[in-house]
Amino acid sequence: MKGYMKKTLGCTLSGLIALTVILSGCSKDEPSSSASGKTGEAGKSKPSITVSMYDRGNIPQEIGTVDNNLWTKWVNENSGVNVKFIPVPRSDSVKKFNTLLAAGQAPDLILEYDTNFLNQLYTQKQIMPLDDLIDQYSTEYKQLLEQYPLLRKLGTKSDGKLYGIGRVLGYIPGNFLFIRQDWLDKLGLKVPETDEEAFEVMKAFASQDPDGNGKADTFGANLSGAGGGWVDTMFQNVSWIINDGNLVRDWERAEDAASYKKRMFEEGLVDKDYLTDNVGKKSEQDFLQGKTGIYGAAGSVHLIYTQYQTFKSNNPDAKLTVIAVPRSKYGQFSPGFNAPIQMSGAVNAKAASPEGVIQLIDFLSSASTVKTMKYGLEGVHYKMEDGKEVTLDKDKYDKEISWLGDFRMVGSQYLINEFTKYLEDLDQSKPLDKDVYDMMTKAYSLYISKDHPIPAITMDGYMPGLPADMLFIANNVNQPVTDLWNKAIVSGKGYTVEQAAADAKSLWKKSDGEKLEKWYADWYAANKDSWVFTKDLYDMKF
Repeated sequence: MKGYMKKTLGCTLSGLIALTVILSGCSKDEPSSSASGKTGEAGKSKPSITVSMYDRGNIPQEIGTVDNNLWTKWVNENSGVNVKFIPVPRSDSVKKFNTLLAAGQAPDLILEYDTNFLNQLYTQKQIMPLDDLIDQYSTEYKQLLEQYPLLRKLGTKSDGKLYGIGRVLGYIPGNFLFIRQDWLDKLGLKVPETDEEAFEVMKAFASQDPDGNGKADTFGANLSGAGGGWVDTMFQNVSWIINDGNLVRDWERAEDAASYKKRMFEEGLVDKDYLTDNVGKKSEQDFLQGKTGIYGAAGSVHLIYTQYQTFKSNNPDAKLTVIAVPRSKYGQFSPGFNAPIQMSGAVNAKAASPEGVIQLIDFLSSASTVKTMKYGLEGVHYKMEDGKEVTLDKDKYDKEISWLGDFRMVGSQYLINEFTKYLEDLDQSKPLDKDVYDMMTKAYSLYISKDHPIPAITMDGYMPGLPADMLFIANNVNQPVTDLWNKAIVSGKGYTVEQAAADAKSLWKKSDGEKLEKWYADWYAANKDSWVFTKDLYDMKF
């Protein structure tokens, strides 16, 4: 990846001319000629297709709209395809797609991250197999399938044919466990390596005034937001586990995780109101104000940088470090990271020009397009300096480039890994940048490791799509079971974890959970030698 970053891929001269014309002369209401034209290179007829595009409400008004802006025009100028973009509200995308499908107006290329919905399209026979189309019309995406066999595995359905389109992202940590190293040093403690060591450290953080202000106002850890996740990871509380070669619903680990959280709650190691802090905003503020000793966080490296900047502003003498999730009797695991390969689309079974769709997928997958959709055009948005892309005008970049993520939903996106590229661009001569670089580099080493893998059998997005009846069972029982565990955590002796476990199992049975167990068991028995499991995630080279 670094080798790639030192190359100047640039854009074609025609691409530069096309976008320059758009930037200088075309209004948002006047698409460039090739956006609506019928011919391409040497007068050859261009295929016409429709493609969905998320509407996030983040495109500056002066740039245009979701379906008509300078980059939709650029795609039409340079892809060799006439593309009509269909806006789909990001917050309600599945509902919109279902409406379009019912009306016979669904786009030819359906771009959507919801794998359950994509599986639904397959079971309803609303998408087409792509094996022959890719063999005949693709070069870029075909090469990607050969280079990363998991991309084909994940896109292949039960009939053995390839239906899913995806993107290769590379390894990107997304969950982190931080600890106040300065508090450890002050109290003469070491980084905890086991669940019980972590508990003792949290007790010290909550009771021994580590910030030295003479008040009992510090927390051992956070449980809201991403906080409870590290406890679940520590106890491998992931609902479905492999036991004696079978995929089964687990209760033992869930009970142990709930018991540990109950101890944290009852001994005053966490905020007593954590359950009302649904998205973790209060726990985030507690951490940023220097009141939390062990902090579970989730987000992009940019978000971590921003939070650390605020943290250091509020606590200039504090020292923070990233740690591994402590081990329990179930083993040692790492918090989840972003899927290195992500399914993100499919081709409508009624597409009028499937070959045109493949042509667009190839265009979006190419190295030059990947770079353009990240940095813009050389000489217009950036210049090359010491082998790096340097933004010419940040305001122009923010207005014209920063929102282009949805143009990067397919193909070789690993060529510009968001995580490692961000770290490479940090100025390590600055203490703040150096701290973030060191912590994130350590996080990558700790968390992207087969020695302590993620605790689940595979990534959430790689779990099999459930048929409608099984999905109904799961949706109706999972949250009530979670509510029972939470009730036990905060109810003291009035409602124990053992009672919650008994009630959860009873509710599971009454809700036809055993049917769901059988479905998963049968699926695993049929696919255990061919599907993508956790052991397959760590050997890819990007």
